[in-house]
Amino acid sequence: MKSLVITALICCFYMDAMAGHSTDNGTCTDDAVHYQNMIVNGKRSDAPLYEQSKDMRDLAIAQKVQGNWAQCESYMEEALRMIRKTGGEYPTE
Repeated sequence: MKSLVITALICCFYMDAMAGHSTDNGTCTDDAVHYQNMIVNGKRSDAPLYEQSKDMRDLAIAQKVQGNWAQCESYMEEALRMIRKTGGEYPTE
């Protein structure tokens, strides 16, 4: 029983680590999923840079379509920064 509990705990920690957002992995897919999760159902629409963030996301996706993964990740990170709260506040520039 003890080994079953330990195995379950290890799996829980492993799954939690896998659910995290990774960057610079050359795909941009996880960045796009992370962005979508942040704005679903109008979340973060109160951010001052929300519309600019969506424009930056569109630029990122255009780069992804062209196969420029590094530029896609860079643009997507900027789009995420625009809607991410830091210290309880949204960025304004």
